Amino acid sequence: MDRSILKFVVLILLSCTAMLTSAADKASGTDKAAVKVSADSKVKKPVRVIAPVYVPPRRGAPLARVGGGTRGTGDKQPFVAVITPEHAGLTSTAQPSLYWYVSEVVQARFEFALINDDEIDPIIEVVSDKQVNKGLNSLDLSDHGVKLVPGVAYQWSVALVSDAGRRSGDIVSSGQIEYVTLSDEQEAQRPIAAEAMAGFYAGQGYWYDTFAAMEDMITSNPGDATLKSQRAALLEQVGLNEVSAGIQ
Repeated sequence: MDRSILKFVVLILLSCTAMLTSAADKASGTDKAAVKVSADSKVKKPVRVIAPVYVPPRRGAPLARVGGGTRGTGDKQPFVAVITPEHAGLTSTAQPSLYWYVSEVVQARFEFALINDDEIDPIIEVVSDKQVNKGLNSLDLSDHGVKLVPGVAYQWSVALVSDAGRRSGDIVSSGQIEYVTLSDEQEAQRPIAAEAMAGFYAGQGYWYDTFAAMEDMITSNPGDATLKSQRAALLEQVGLNEVSAGIQ
């Protein structure tokens, strides 16, 4: 074969090899980019939760919360506070969860009571001799088959009983709750997203729903420091500063 022809053939083969290598590299780069995009798409973006600002209902109601204020210096007794505003708090559900705070682990009789002023006997009364846990505690009315009646103000209380023969030494905290259904307009405005619920209820004056929504988010995101800070700020809005400091 003529040497010039052979040289020409070799050049063509080298050129084809280079083109194939380049195409393979580009394809590989595209695949890597696709993998990176796919991986990035799986990374969850943090949900921005707006800190709820509680707007009390305009009812001119008198102060209803007993206990829950700041203790005096040197007070060695356990601190107990119902998680309510100073006035009667609203709920939009007939079977809400009620929360209270205890500053330390306590070995004492615990009593919970829900009372309607129009009736003599408590609607529900729970007594326990088990250890009372430090921090937030709660009772769900649905677990006890109790439903609130719309428009009725209820008094509820928690008590630590150290001496059943001397009830004057009980450590007691109490507050009020009233079941008020949402209006059609409020129902239409209620958000679907869980992270927006607390802000919605706070703006409408529904304290118990606001706090329950915050607790639901914290339960789902126990390591979220921002949510816990927002809960602390919410408690301070209703004067529960010691509770706020105790659950940080």
